[in-house]
Amino acid sequence: MKTLCNKGILNPLHQAICSTLNPVSRKVILVLIEQFPNDLDLNALVGACENPRLSRGSIELILDRLSTETYKAVQKNVEKFASMAVKRKNVCIIQIFIERFPTILNSGNILAHACTYGTAEMVDNILSAGLRKNIGRAGGLFRKVNNREDTLDIAIRLYNEKDDERRYILRTCLKYANAAKMCMPTPNPDYPVLLTAIGLVPHHVLESFLKLYAHEIRNINITGKHAIFKAIHMTSRDNKNGELPSIFKSRILIDACNNKKLEVVQQLLEKNAFETGLLSMNSTNNALDVAIDQFDENDNTSCDILRICLQYANAAKLGMRAPPSNYPTVLAAVGLVPDQMFVTLIKKYYNEIRNVDRKEKLALKKVFRMKHDEDKYANRLDMRCQYPLSINTRRLKLKGSLASIPSERNLLALCCV
Repeated sequence: MKTLCNKGILNPLHQAICSTLNPVSRKVILVLIEQFPNDLDLNALVGACENPRLSRGSIELILDRLSTETYKAVQKNVEKFASMAVKRKNVCIIQIFIERFPTILNSGNILAHACTYGTAEMVDNILSAGLRKNIGRAGGLFRKVNNREDTLDIAIRLYNEKDDERRYILRTCLKYANAAKMCMPTPNPDYPVLLTAIGLVPHHVLESFLKLYAHEIRNINITGKHAIFKAIHMTSRDNKNGELPSIFKSRILIDACNNKKLEVVQQLLEKNAFETGLLSMNSTNNALDVAIDQFDENDNTSCDILRICLQYANAAKLGMRAPPSNYPTVLAAVGLVPDQMFVTLIKKYYNEIRNVDRKEKLALKKVFRMKHDEDKYANRLDMRCQYPLSINTRRLKLKGSLASIPSERNLLALCCV
């Protein structure tokens, strides 16, 4: 199909439609249509697609006045017209096409094309419409294009932190992707950009976002910062599956957990950095597993022993010498205990996260969702290499199949009310 706006078109209607320096009003377009009705053809619509300064009223007038035969031809070839409009960053006509020809959303091509050549506003409009019309997950964001990559893949591949539009497009895609991951009906406009990216982008993009959007979480309270740091660590290649500090292999700590000697457990873990090399080791067992096996929610001693073990194990995995005094127990437990026990721990230590603010809740929920997704998809490789498994798969066999996690809804409700 020929392009018109740069070809010196002769007939008056086409000239008026293609005028970008001094856009012609809808009234003038109407007069020209009435005087030259035969000039209102597919080429006129091509000109409208190529002129982002043409008003919405003028575009709608052109579409309304097309002959029935020509209108059907537009409907049949709407993706081609939309492609022209995307390349000229003509947001208005794309919105009109979505409203009049909603089937344009079904293939995912228009979204992928907008992500490649268009604007963040255009991508947002398409995703929002796709969400309203239930076009796949996240408004069609995860639908494969040409059996290769989805729109989020495209946005990630084309990301350039020095290009504002490319950055805004990825941000837009991430807010919809994160909403889908978090089971939100629509994206939350107040959701921190950095938090949407965790678990959804490769490490080099996450590092870029850390640099660009750290200010969004600078004033978040300490529990939220702990949760964000934990979520980021879950995406790290250094997050080795199931690896615990050597102190947890010591016979004396294992015996102390078995015999419920709380003070001994506390002392041994506090002195871990200094005395581990002098302790006798057990090659087949570890103190955290013992504490998990001994756990009884009605026995305060066993609860305290598990809590202390979880705090020190989590601190070591995060590269800390000792756990912070205000670190929530349930956050420390993520990735270290089976799911049913995790639900029990949330109920028991809910007071530690009861008074967190809104952003802290978002951060905590993000960590819990990432943990759930790791459990559910443990046997499937992540195509984007977003993050490796952090869970200890040895313990999963204690709680049955990964395919069904009946506690998920209750778990998220308990943590995020």
